[in-house]
Amino acid sequence: MPSPRALLCCLLPLALLAGCGGSDDDSPAEISVSSLRLIGQQVLPRRMEFQGTVIGGLSGIDYDAKSDSYLLISDDRSTTDSPNAPRLYTAKLTFDASQFTGVQLLSSIKLKQPDGSDYPKVPDLKVADPEAVRIDPVSGLYVWVSEGERTLGTPNRLIQPFIREVNAQGQHQREYPLPAMFQIGAGDSGPRGNAVFEGLAFTPDGRSAVVLMEGPLIQDGTAPSLTAGAQSRITLFDRASGQATAQYAYPIEKVQATPVPATGFSVSGATEILALSATRFLVLERSFSVGVVGNQVRLYEIDIGGASNVLASATLQGATAVKKRLVLDFETLKAQLGGIANLEGLSLGPKLANGRHSLVVVADDNFPTADSATDRNQILVFEIQP
Repeated sequence: MPSPRALLCCLLPLALLAGCGGSDDDSPAEISVSSLRLIGQQVLPRRMEFQGTVIGGLSGIDYDAKSDSYLLISDDRSTTDSPNAPRLYTAKLTFDASQFTGVQLLSSIKLKQPDGSDYPKVPDLKVADPEAVRIDPVSGLYVWVSEGERTLGTPNRLIQPFIREVNAQGQHQREYPLPAMFQIGAGDSGPRGNAVFEGLAFTPDGRSAVVLMEGPLIQDGTAPSLTAGAQSRITLFDRASGQATAQYAYPIEKVQATPVPATGFSVSGATEILALSATRFLVLERSFSVGVVGNQVRLYEIDIGGASNVLASATLQGATAVKKRLVLDFETLKAQLGGIANLEGLSLGPKLANGRHSLVVVADDNFPTADSATDRNQILVFEIQP
């Protein structure tokens, strides 16, 4: 097998080729998705270095049509992940309707705290856990979410989630005010640990930022299990004011595979959201079970039209959830791709030569030292079938 250095040498020259184009009108008001056709994949070398940083933890991606490049976010938060602060990357992806040939990293951007300093690492209580990033369609600034932390012990570690905006240099610009329900505490209500803000989208009209929770609030019921799913919340925020305007119940599927041993850790949750129109979205769901190679990932199309607005509701009891339709079960591609990693990022790409839209999916490799089908920097490109 070629060494990571050899793989990189093969990979990056391909990426220097011309990209597949893009323009400001590549994202129409509405996109129809009946199914997806896989174009190809790239897997970046394990713990590859770029501009003094370790590549990994890629939890979100967004396409910048003006520069025909992509913005990615790394959820690096501990010194065991890497010595680097949380950061953004810009990159070029080279593909057409028949093949995906390369990835070229362009720059790294440190995310800055409101006071201008770098974000610290665990165990500092100001640590960030970046999970998604989007380019504001009106201002061009970068909006990102941090999941926070809820670890009960002696003492408790309670770190609040947030939605923040930075400029192209990573400097803080503003913060969206959050409804009280997202306040992390040690009691019997509010967000669970590792189940808060995981996905982010902007509606095509530029009016709303849409934030997806990975799992249910404590008061909204138990977390997904092998026998039952759960309900999380999708919240709409006014882009201009940052204020929450509406919220909808989202049904999460049950855990898809029995862990080995059966008492081992397992999880199922929503990991990303992408707008197709003002009411329709794509949502990624990821299930993982210890002892099972790879992740079980599904892509759904949802429609919030007709769902109950639960923004003022203490619980989801009696709420009408969003409508949901399966678009792709990634298990059907598992053998072809050599495994499905921890897919967490989702972005539209430019139109292909045949006029159809492209879709890019990226995985968080969790910063391990050894490559595996479960943990890798996997990037997939699809053609959207209307």
